[in-house]
Amino acid sequence: MKRTLICLLFSLFLITNVLSQSVVGTWKRTAMLLTEANGNTDDSMPDMTKAMPCTARITYTFLADGTMSTNVPDDCGVIKKATDKINKTSRWAVSGNKLKVWVLDKSLPDSEQVLTFSGNTMTWTFDYAANPQMPNPTKAKRLVINYVRL
Repeated sequence: MKRTLICLLFSLFLITNVLSQSVVGTWKRTAMLLTEANGNTDDSMPDMTKAMPCTARITYTFLADGTMSTNVPDDCGVIKKATDKINKTSRWAVSGNKLKVWVLDKSLPDSEQVLTFSGNTMTWTFDYAANPQMPNPTKAKRLVINYVRL
């Protein structure tokens, strides 16, 4: 009986740990750290939230079937309209520590980023040099985006 209980608790711990390290679920963006060509890093999130307060309420949902959606509040206007179209064809997949995101209609370029987890925080590290198809008007080096699981 004691052995069964220990095995059950250990299994529950493993399942909880695996699920906590999964992209599957709903997330909220908490930081967008852009590293410029000159090496300076700045968090774009506060400026974006100040300019468009509705962006603070955007959430991202990743389903186990590889589909994803960005949930934009109605008061975000133009962002909501553009995102609703993309949501129908957005896909994701993880291979090792890489997260690939793409849109089936190719209206946006595919992207691949390094994926890490720490507790209930998911971090995407996007390297512009490794994704030359991605528009980069500021010639930035890297974008690190932090999300917290809801």
